[in-house]
Amino acid sequence: MAEDANQYSTDQKEKGEPLPSKRELTPARVFLRGVAVSLPTILTVVVLIWVLNFVAKYIITPATWTVKYTMSQFVDESVDSDTLTRLNPPPSLDYCQSGYLVTEELSGSYHKFVSDQKNWIGKQNAESASSTLADVFSRREQRKIDWLQIEAEKISSGVYVQLGSSAVPYLVYAEVAQNLPPGQIPGSSRAVYMEYVAHKYFRSLFHLSLLTVVLIIFTLYFTGQFVSAKLGGFIVRLVEVNVLGRLPVVRNIYGSVKQVTDFLLTENQPVEYRRVAAVQYTRKGVWAIGFVTGESMMQISIGAGEPCVSVFVPTSPMPMTGFTINVPRSEVLDLDLTVEQAMQFCISCGVLSPTHQKMTPEKFKELVEQGLIRANLSTPQYLPGQAAMPGQALHSASQTDDDGDDD
Repeated sequence: MAEDANQYSTDQKEKGEPLPSKRELTPARVFLRGVAVSLPTILTVVVLIWVLNFVAKYIITPATWTVKYTMSQFVDESVDSDTLTRLNPPPSLDYCQSGYLVTEELSGSYHKFVSDQKNWIGKQNAESASSTLADVFSRREQRKIDWLQIEAEKISSGVYVQLGSSAVPYLVYAEVAQNLPPGQIPGSSRAVYMEYVAHKYFRSLFHLSLLTVVLIIFTLYFTGQFVSAKLGGFIVRLVEVNVLGRLPVVRNIYGSVKQVTDFLLTENQPVEYRRVAAVQYTRKGVWAIGFVTGESMMQISIGAGEPCVSVFVPTSPMPMTGFTINVPRSEVLDLDLTVEQAMQFCISCGVLSPTHQKMTPEKFKELVEQGLIRANLSTPQYLPGQAAMPGQALHSASQTDDDGDDD
């Protein structure tokens, strides 16, 4: 390798061509090197965050909501607000103040307790002449609050928090209020029970989301098992043809989406879409890398006089976009590349290529000896002050070696 480089430098000196000069290490170049090193990591993190946000927003969050809604149906003990009564005046309770209702039974017990408290306070006043009327009233109200708070915190409590036309038990509402900020407490009984399920049985929304992901994986697996069976496949096709295929708007959207998903995910495709190939585009001698996506249209094959294939040619440096061309099968050159390697080559604009595909002087000489590459390459011409490109230096050096061998 060093000998080839020295030989190439000697040839340049003899021809009077300028040698490539080393670039000075300026602060701007140091900064660009730092950007080049850190930017791939930053972009990778940004892409991962975007993917995770997309999955969380459109898959995990709706699935978690479905799990919470389903479980709330089984633990819902809300009652109609019309079957309850309101205390007058109502003592203030934790988390809901006076926005609660009680059963008729608890209302009777409360009024009996209040009546007993009047007799008890009268006895206390007779024994303590120093008590003022304000002190007596304060102790009376506090004992009401304490008694009702104790009753509300019992498991079989008769205290319900009113939320519209329905009311939920006080313990359920208190559980939710303890785990949510004051401004985020739901305003409906169904939403309260959904939050109650998440915090009561899973301790946090994260554990519920984790369970949801596991359920999604198992559901997809068993769905695949069901469709793989003859009966399951028959039922799916029956629903697609007789239900989804007859809805005016849905059938167009579903049909297009199904074609794409079947192409990407279904096994045993007629043409393997993971084939990486090279075609001469946009003219002869110019090669473009693409992906063979399937057989071409029949009329195109008839016009070409031979079977044609469809090739998707991605654009650099954004391979998510590109164009589709139809090429005769005989003009498609299959490459020993994986899809990931081809994507890296495209995104890097040809800078990153697989190790086994890199052309080195040794490899070039070996291919020339095997007769796979022509050795009679023309000498590149440079403008005044223009440096040689690395690839051109490689070919020139290899050509010099071949000429020396022939001599």
